[in-house]
Order: sequence, then structure tokens, then C-alpha cells
Amino acid sequence: MVLIIPTSTIFNATVAGYGFLALAVLIFGQWKPFKIFFAALFFGFMKTIAATSNAIPFLLGLGIPAVVYKIIPYIATLIVLAFVSKNSAAPRAEGEPFDKGKR
Repeated sequence: MVLIIPTSTIFNATVAGYGFLALAVLIFGQWKPFKIFFAALFFGFMKTIAATSNAIPFLLGLGIPAVVYKIIPYIATLIVLAFVSKNSAAPRAEGEPFDKGKR
């Protein structure tokens, strides 16, 4: 839900990197629903920090430019995937058309 609800009410015709984060959630969660749930919470938290960094007094006091906070979710994604993707394997049925008789 965190990845679906927009952080802005203004429609600007971009996906704002949500597709990248959604794929990262699937890989990080290793296609298991329980792990995907926690991965979505992690990446949603990172995206929320990026979107609300100018409203958090502690983060404002650090003097870091707002652009840096906006790239934090993507940097965190790359770091997490560098460690997790080694053991990740796609589902066996990926790329095969659905055939009810095979299942």
C-alpha cells in the first residue's frame, strides 16, 4: 500500500521509480508473500523518508540537500539487492504461458 499511495496529489505523468522499487521488493522478498510484505515495508519506509525529509526537524538540522534524501531509496535498493540477489531465483514458471493442465 505504501508503494501504491502517491506522495503527491499532483499528477505529473511519471512513475517516480515505483516500478524499480516494486521489482526490488519482489527480488528482495524472493517471491514469498511474507518476505515481500517486509521488503515492501522497508522500501516504503525509505520512500517515505525521502518524501518527507523537509518536514522532519532532525533531518533538516543535518544540512544535507533535499536531493540526497530523494536518492536514498534507490541507493538502499542497490545496496540491499547487491547482498540479497546472489541467493535469489525466479519462479520456475516464469516466462511460460499459463496452462491449467500443467498445474
